[in-house]
Amino acid sequence: MAIEGILIILNKLKAGKVIQDYAIAGGYASMYYEVPMASYDLDVLVLLSSEEDYHKLYEYFRKAGAKIENVYIYIDDMPVQFLPNFISPLYNSAVEDALLIDFNGIQSKFVSAEYLILLFLTAFRDKDKIRIRYLLDKVDKDLLLSLIERFNNGDNKLLKKYKELLERA
Repeated sequence: MAIEGILIILNKLKAGKVIQDYAIAGGYASMYYEVPMASYDLDVLVLLSSEEDYHKLYEYFRKAGAKIENVYIYIDDMPVQFLPNFISPLYNSAVEDALLIDFNGIQSKFVSAEYLILLFLTAFRDKDKIRIRYLLDKVDKDLLLSLIERFNNGDNKLLKKYKELLERA
């Protein structure tokens, strides 16, 4: 199953109220913004009311016969990681402000490039740093700085990481 099939399933989950909403994040979202890096898995931010709803999501796939391994639910052969909004206010806002796009004829939501950079700043692995560098030319820098300030949590870690990347670029 290609990503299109997974997007159809995500839309069915939303229509069936298994999830409230979703947005594609991570490597696949990067590829949407033409960052030339492959991804092993599909990261999906999901809006849910509670941790109980998160467990219901896993139960939904378990009943459907999906393979579940660690944090991944395998939809066909694709490992999909569902990241619930209650982990971080950043996840919640990234879904709420995600872009509705037509992906090969399927309406779906992808995290905006600005939020994607914030998510990559949070993880800050080597591959995330590379992706951020590619994305910087595709963002509204004023909006990005505003979001960094909003989600800094008083410790300025995001801003420090962002400045570190700019200095090395």
